[in-house]
Amino acid sequence: MAGEDILQAKRQIRRIVHETLARLTPSHRRAAGIAVAQRLTAVPEVRAAGTVMAFLSLPTELDTWPIIRWAWQEGKRVLVPRIEPAPPDVPLARRKMVAVPLRRAEVDGVAAHPDVRPGPLSILEVPVAASVSPAEIDVVLLPCQAVDRAGNRLGKGGGFYDRLLARPDVRAARIAIAFREQVFDEIPVTPADQPVDMLVTDGEVLTFRNTDERRQHSDQRGV
Repeated sequence: MAGEDILQAKRQIRRIVHETLARLTPSHRRAAGIAVAQRLTAVPEVRAAGTVMAFLSLPTELDTWPIIRWAWQEGKRVLVPRIEPAPPDVPLARRKMVAVPLRRAEVDGVAAHPDVRPGPLSILEVPVAASVSPAEIDVVLLPCQAVDRAGNRLGKGGGFYDRLLARPDVRAARIAIAFREQVFDEIPVTPADQPVDMLVTDGEVLTFRNTDERRQHSDQRGV
């Protein structure tokens, strides 16, 4: 599939997912979030992790707040993504995402956290916090527009997670979390698209071989 064909196919999948998720009821979303949290917190890599990077979910996304609260209760350090400020003429492909700590707070949801604010790209961020080296992350929980049964992930198109995960010092387990409605048999990919190691939805847990393949490649490069 040619480059422009891949971009067009990705746009079509994003449209399908957007329309599908818009039809989900609040009760369906709540039940799915609980089911994903139950499955995810039983994953050995997650239970063993000392530092977890989780995204701050928007209303259209799977709710990560139960997972974040569980991580705090287990004594884990929680990091969240932040897009670093840049002049308006800097394209998305050159902007950087960093991981910053999210301090524990006893509030009812992500949006109620006193440190959280909408970022420049309308995602929720912690604007005032020092960044943490990605090498310290044990598990990255990844949002997605879609993911397939080979571990290929489709994001929103900014490439922020792909660039972060492509760093040679990032050895974290990569776990996509999603509604079952976001799972496809196959999605188109480019060489820049970073695969995930595991997928957790409200219907299943899938583990892929990407971890071993990536580590073998890193060892061959001497990383």
